[in-house]
Amino acid sequence: MKPVKIVIPVLLCLISIFAQGQGASCSNPHVLTLDSVSRNFSVSPTSGNSAECGAGFSGSGKITIFRFTTDASGSCVLVHIATSAPVQATEVALYTGCGGTGTCQGLQTGSSVCFVDGTGYWAPSQTLTLLPNTTYYLRVWTPASGTLTMSAINYAPPNNLCIGASWVSATAVNDNNACAKPTTEIEPWEVCAFSLENTAFYSYIVEANGTSSVQLNNINCDNLNSAAETGFQIGFFTGSCNDLIRISCTTGSGGSVSAATGWLAAGTQVFVVIDGTSGSNCSYTITAFNATVLPITLKYFTAWKRPDANRLTWMTTDEKDFALFEIEKSTDGVNFIRIGTKTARGGINTETSYSFDDNEIKPVQFYRLKQVDINGKYTYSNVIRVNRDDITSAKVIFSNKITSILALRIIDMPADKLSLKVIDNSGREVRSQNVRITPGENSVQMNTGSMPSGFYYLILSAENYKRTFSFIKS
Repeated sequence: MKPVKIVIPVLLCLISIFAQGQGASCSNPHVLTLDSVSRNFSVSPTSGNSAECGAGFSGSGKITIFRFTTDASGSCVLVHIATSAPVQATEVALYTGCGGTGTCQGLQTGSSVCFVDGTGYWAPSQTLTLLPNTTYYLRVWTPASGTLTMSAINYAPPNNLCIGASWVSATAVNDNNACAKPTTEIEPWEVCAFSLENTAFYSYIVEANGTSSVQLNNINCDNLNSAAETGFQIGFFTGSCNDLIRISCTTGSGGSVSAATGWLAAGTQVFVVIDGTSGSNCSYTITAFNATVLPITLKYFTAWKRPDANRLTWMTTDEKDFALFEIEKSTDGVNFIRIGTKTARGGINTETSYSFDDNEIKPVQFYRLKQVDINGKYTYSNVIRVNRDDITSAKVIFSNKITSILALRIIDMPADKLSLKVIDNSGREVRSQNVRITPGENSVQMNTGSMPSGFYYLILSAENYKRTFSFIKS
């Protein structure tokens, strides 16, 4: 698909060349490491047609295969791709499995992106959720041989919801909406759209009475429809995340888009909602004018789930007359308490990383940073929400090596209805079953006798509970 300021980490770093021969089939694919490092790969000599892209992608070209494995949370995988000069039109398509002949299987319809200019961001479609700890394949089509520069990272966009809106000001920052999903917090018409596909939220404080505006520059958009690649729908709102009040909206396309609010009083908080036309995955810089200048530029603020803690991490790129961070936590997203502090140690035009572990974890928690300058003035970061479906007293006991029956003992499950799904290694659902659960201990059996031998995932889901287990059928 989809700054104070949060941006996606730059997917550029070390360069290394991978050997010829790899990537010619899914039996011997290039491994796409999710570490944000850019690497060069030779286009393979394998020939084939594009999977879904139309005009400009016809005829036989070269097929190069990559493989990646998702993390334990099934996070969105954000991939940046660029082709060597001369620029080549490029298609990236997602598959769930590899056939015995080394051909990709299980095309995920709608998750292909057509890069007319040979560069941009790929992420799964807004309707597709990646399974945790699962291997997927990317089939890259180019019309001719050359070099592909690829980088990838697990990424959960913090500003996909209003509560996580990224702060913006007169300093241009980089962002993209490729991993963003459609929001339900506004209606499409409120941003001059027919539908919402990959929504990003931003916010700023009006500095002086009058008109304020935002400017998007260096726009590069790609989607499945190569004939409708560029453009945004932009909406302005005031109020709060619980009660957004629409001001106006506009649409725009091309390499630069601007939009204005009309007259607003100084001190008004403005929320800016951006959605890509036709689900476009777009990278861009965003700038707000007549917006309060903040003493700190926050590049990102996010959370990672550790077995015994929620690890909060953030990075600043600019600190001027800045004193400290106060880390705050909430169970409802409204009432926050301070749980720690971090003294500022960054500087001007310097990237500085911080982290903090919260060891008192609960099923749902909200976090934010209170950013305090040397004069005692402060602003708040975006709010991030952490769901810990793994925090529960429920126990599921079963053997991870089975033959004809999958037998489960389920103890203290906090629900009365439980869904069981078995997924094979290609991501295909092969068994499903719904059962009723009573307080205490329950025994559940699923017939697996006709399933082929192999590696499988068991997904158990209920209200406020979702866990994934693995097992081997022999």
